[in-house]
Amino acid sequence: MIEREVKLSAWPGFRLPDLDGVASGARTRRRETVDLDATYFDTADLRLGRRGITLRHRRRGARETWTLKLPVESSDPAILARSEIDLTGPPGDVPAELALLVAAEVRTATLVKVARLMTVRRRTLVLGRDDLPLAEIDDDEVSVMDGGRVAARFRELEVEIAPDVDDEVARKIVDRLVANGAEPGGNLPKLARAVGPRFVAPPEAAPCDLPGEPTAGDVVAIALRHGATRLIENHPAAVTGIDPEGVHQMRVGARRLRSDLRTFRTLLDRDVTDPVRDELRWLGEALGAVRDPDVLGDQIRAVAADALAPDDAPALDGIVGRLAASRDAAVASLHEVLGSGRYRRLLDEVVALAEDPPLRKAAADAADAVVPGLVAKPWRDLRKEVDALGDDPPDAALHEVRKGAKQVRYATEAVAPVVGRPARKAAKGLRRVQDVLGDHQDTVVAEEWLRGLVAAPDIEAPEAFALGLLVAGERAHRAALRDAWAERWESAAADDRWSWLP
Repeated sequence: MIEREVKLSAWPGFRLPDLDGVASGARTRRRETVDLDATYFDTADLRLGRRGITLRHRRRGARETWTLKLPVESSDPAILARSEIDLTGPPGDVPAELALLVAAEVRTATLVKVARLMTVRRRTLVLGRDDLPLAEIDDDEVSVMDGGRVAARFRELEVEIAPDVDDEVARKIVDRLVANGAEPGGNLPKLARAVGPRFVAPPEAAPCDLPGEPTAGDVVAIALRHGATRLIENHPAAVTGIDPEGVHQMRVGARRLRSDLRTFRTLLDRDVTDPVRDELRWLGEALGAVRDPDVLGDQIRAVAADALAPDDAPALDGIVGRLAASRDAAVASLHEVLGSGRYRRLLDEVVALAEDPPLRKAAADAADAVVPGLVAKPWRDLRKEVDALGDDPPDAALHEVRKGAKQVRYATEAVAPVVGRPARKAAKGLRRVQDVLGDHQDTVVAEEWLRGLVAAPDIEAPEAFALGLLVAGERAHRAALRDAWAERWESAAADDRWSWLP
């Protein structure tokens, strides 16, 4: 579930004010006081906490629960939003399901106990009309334990908003609490108060801005930092599979890193970076095995909207449903990859590259004198490839153009922090070419898969009929895309878009 809350600090003599009427029809109801005993886990250098992640085991009476909280985007910057995952279980080793979700942060390090907090919690419910909860206010007296003694104490108020309740309700409650003496607490987890400033230190390989007079090496470092962060931050979504975009973004992250290591290869020690590129390919293939069935299913359903009649819906469901088995197998394999020592070592190497790239001497030169030239040759090679296509290029040749356009686009985006708007404009044009040729390739893959399915022994007549219509639909869609791509290429290849190249 998604937890939305606001945290406030309270002095020892603070008393919870009357909150009746704070929202339309609102009234309060006091609940029981509970004792909580929580042990927090992280790496010794707080890799989880520095990304806003907390992992704990908490005992409340006879109930024992493991909880992982992952940051999510909040609709209101004043409200802390986190995805909360709970598992019932005793203390001891971190459950494998939760350990897998944080494998990208932990990597080859070890999860250890970093703090123990004992809390006396007094709960107050804020109810709206029909006695439905609007929010829960937890008044917490927290003791930070050091072995058997209390090392520090603090008091905190948590205003947790009920699902589907507007953020404005939280603001009104918080305003009344602040008016009565509570203070904004920075919306940091309790663990931050226990471990101190280390919790708010920048995460590993954190993205940063270019300095005033950047070197080529500065551009390399920024590109690698963005790639490493993209991989790490999308890891939990790729594991859960709830949002297919997580797998997609992680796959894009692996591809971009491979592309950046290729773009900047003359500035880097390739004895160090080439093995990482190979391992990123391995990771990308594992992610692609999960992503591809999603793309194929979307592609077939999109074409079916025009190619099939409503009566063909059961047959369509049966056809697309056959993708589920291959996707399930790919997800199981991906989980093995994302929990493996090989993957953890790869991410260690990626983080190390991002934080301290193995730069060659040329990387010390001024960025504006070096990096535009890194795009020139890939761009010239792509133009020659397109010029040699002829009037009716085969599908495979257009697929190669698409891959080349993606490589040049990624390279152009990597140097955009130095070149500025001209590079961003050039990359945008290539993105449009890549999109149309990507759609074209999707029709090729879909037709190949559909034609292969015709030979399946359990295909019945309604499905066979639908398969024929779908193949025809894919071909018609591909023909339209062939007509569109040349116009996009002409726009993307215009000389004025590339005048910044040496």
